[in-house]
Amino acid sequence: MATVPPCLLFLFLVALTRIIGIARAQFYCESTACDAGGVSIDFPFYQRESQIPGCGYPGFELSCANSTDPLLTLPAEPGDFTVKLISLEVQQVWINDPQQCLPKRMIRERGLNLRGSPFQFTDDYSLVNYTFFRCPSNLTALSMVPPIKCLNSGVNSGNNSLVVAILSDPPFPTPWTTPCHVISWAMIPIAGVPWLFWTDYYSDIKLEWDNPNCGSCEARGGRCGFVGPTLRDTAFRVGCYDLPTQLQGLSRKTKYGLGIGLGIPGGFCIIVLAYLFYAKMKTYEQQGLSRSDFSTIILPRLPVQTMGLDAASIEKYPKTLLGESGRLPKPNDNLCSICLCEYQPKETLRTIPECNHYFHANCIDGWLKMNATCPLCRNLPERSVSSLTPSIPTSPTH
Repeated sequence: MATVPPCLLFLFLVALTRIIGIARAQFYCESTACDAGGVSIDFPFYQRESQIPGCGYPGFELSCANSTDPLLTLPAEPGDFTVKLISLEVQQVWINDPQQCLPKRMIRERGLNLRGSPFQFTDDYSLVNYTFFRCPSNLTALSMVPPIKCLNSGVNSGNNSLVVAILSDPPFPTPWTTPCHVISWAMIPIAGVPWLFWTDYYSDIKLEWDNPNCGSCEARGGRCGFVGPTLRDTAFRVGCYDLPTQLQGLSRKTKYGLGIGLGIPGGFCIIVLAYLFYAKMKTYEQQGLSRSDFSTIILPRLPVQTMGLDAASIEKYPKTLLGESGRLPKPNDNLCSICLCEYQPKETLRTIPECNHYFHANCIDGWLKMNATCPLCRNLPERSVSSLTPSIPTSPTH
């Protein structure tokens, strides 16, 4: 008995290992989230607790520790920021303070420091210098200004005071701030035209990134990822994968499942077929068959038949001319089954005697030239057997 060639077995094992390795890596870098229905984490972002660093770009590490929303750490900022939204197509991310007190973070660091991170403020923002004051709560000039409540908690805050942020260099005098005392100042990112008071301190801050540039890939429905022999190479080059094809309606996980489910059995079948072909060829070599004999065995010649009738045989079938009354030979049979038209007076019909079926003469003549059987019952009339013109002898069937 022939044995499996070692080279084929080796190639199969290498292919199987490669398929499993790619599938595991792709599944390991699959889209994830901190909570069901929460912010989706995809390349260039990656989750520190469940994914390897090669699943994301440097500086885009997110954490889900003790939080239902992803947490982003900026290199120059102590503490984490909550990620509220990620848009891969426009390459923007919305962040906020986990304690919903951005003013406290601004005061501590004199603003939001993005140094050393891949992010920057979007073009919607301009940095404006604001001074934070603690003022008496009964100050009339501040009656219409919403206070920064998260800064009112503290040992020296008092219950009858409020904190507000006012332009450090206002365009007009503000003598009503005399009863207030300065807490600190900070460069605040303001969207649009800055007002005298900073009141938008509960809104998320929108950041953007330029590198890696994956927006166009995501907009076309693709998936951005690293280029190289491994998931992450030293050059940090990225490419666009999984652009929509005929499998556009399937999810990425389904495509990976189909690849594994079809790739492994398919590879195994190729190996088996190659082995069977190898064994068959060895058998033919041992039997001493020539190439001509081998081709004759595989590709035998098939007979060709012609099953129509000649004109003389067709004319032997009787004709019937309908009279002026249009009276038919068979009262219930007034339709030609070939052209599907009703019989009319003065039309010529032809009959197949063996089955007594009627047709228009022109219709049945054309039929019998290509096929000797009745169009209705498909029987082969006995009298027509002798007139058939096949290239090889045939015998009638009943």
